[in-house]
Amino acid sequence: MSKKQASSKLRKFRFIDIFVVVFFISTAIAGLYLFQQDLMQTFETRDVEPAGIITIRNNIIQRRHEDRVLWERIFVSSPVYPGDLIRAADVSSATIDIADNEIFLSENTLIRIQSAMGGMGTFQVELREGNISVASGAESSGIILNLFGSYVQALSGSVLNATADEEGISIQVNEGTAEFIQEGQAREITEGSIIAFDTEGVEKALPAAIITRPIPNARYLKNSSDRLIVNFEWTRTNLEPEEMLRLEIAGDINFRRVLQTVNTAENSAQIGFNAGQWYWRLMYEDNLIRRGWITVVDASGPALSSPATGTVFRYSDTLPQIRFQWAERQEVSRYLIEISSTQDFAAPVIVRQLTATSLMISDLGQGTWYWRVRPVFPPTYIGESSYSTDASFVIERTTDASAPAIVIPASSIERVRAINEQMARNTAAAAQSLIKPEPIVVVGAAVEYTIRPGDTLGRIARHFYGDPMQWPRITEANNIQNPDLIYPGQVFLIP
Repeated sequence: MSKKQASSKLRKFRFIDIFVVVFFISTAIAGLYLFQQDLMQTFETRDVEPAGIITIRNNIIQRRHEDRVLWERIFVSSPVYPGDLIRAADVSSATIDIADNEIFLSENTLIRIQSAMGGMGTFQVELREGNISVASGAESSGIILNLFGSYVQALSGSVLNATADEEGISIQVNEGTAEFIQEGQAREITEGSIIAFDTEGVEKALPAAIITRPIPNARYLKNSSDRLIVNFEWTRTNLEPEEMLRLEIAGDINFRRVLQTVNTAENSAQIGFNAGQWYWRLMYEDNLIRRGWITVVDASGPALSSPATGTVFRYSDTLPQIRFQWAERQEVSRYLIEISSTQDFAAPVIVRQLTATSLMISDLGQGTWYWRVRPVFPPTYIGESSYSTDASFVIERTTDASAPAIVIPASSIERVRAINEQMARNTAAAAQSLIKPEPIVVVGAAVEYTIRPGDTLGRIARHFYGDPMQWPRITEANNIQNPDLIYPGQVFLIP
């Protein structure tokens, strides 16, 4: 190769290198600019009055403002604003409270929130794809659904379901009434009715059964050990009265494992459910008419950790500080704790509502005290929660300087030991029981703590004492032989 050819090739390589460097630098600058714009838009949005708030979220829910580039995850209590795009991913769902209207997004659903036309003060929800349900509050002014240019006015107290997919749109009214507006013409849709249009906007008749009970994607509270009975009711559209329908219940969204099947020519069925998320579908022959799911939540009272029944608190001059603690419950919005001097709780001395699972009290006097806790769920749930079994403890004054401040009953220690022994049997690497089987006396306030993934004794000590170096207090109180060998599920007494 001649020097001239080599020089020409070298210049060519240098040009390509320079081009690649410039290209990547330009791309990075453009990305930073877009990120800055999106960040500034986020800051500006905080000054805008939100349209609503996320009240329930399952799995992945994302939001993007119409003028932004990036999608962001949103969580329970996150606000949503006019102009926001909200999407629910696969096997995900969310409930949004907008002006006293509950908007439920099923999986693979995309909506856009807008202020209503004409400044009427009612918000508009544009369904771009997927399935949503709307429950309009009795005192609300309703909400407007935009379905590819057709509009549905959900009136006060109505419940409806809307679907938009590659086959067109459909609207069914489960409860109350709604108005369907197309090309300036309005017509009323009454309870138990359905209308459907293909992608060309031509109305079509579908064999259908309108589910009037349960409401779409209902959430129930179960407060006893018995199965919760749920009534399924529907009205028939374009079906003969004698034609059989099939209601199927499954534990998975794909119905790979159907747990119960009801074949009926009636317009109702009763199904018993345990706690969990359950999927249902109504079939006509091999055609899917409607499907959805219900969530059944254990709403019985939480387990009370401390003070355990039989615990004695002693003091000489200053009333003892008592830490009340109980087990956490999923999807609870707050807890109601009652403390009473009588077991019937006719006139509780203390009634508090709080979001935490513990409470410090330092103004209870001598005597026997009873306490209980009730979980409180969001108003979207159907049913009532129940109180926990009450626990009792004693506060007594003493002049004996050698008397222990707290005596924890043997039954409480036994229960902690049994939990740990069970965990040890289920874990090959578990140590022997970490709690002494005999009664112990702990000076100072004591609580039970269940180990969570990622916990260390140092972290637990920092949480309770504000100092991670106080971890030996925990090992001594619980006879822990190896401080590095703790695992989720163990229960420790924290002195």
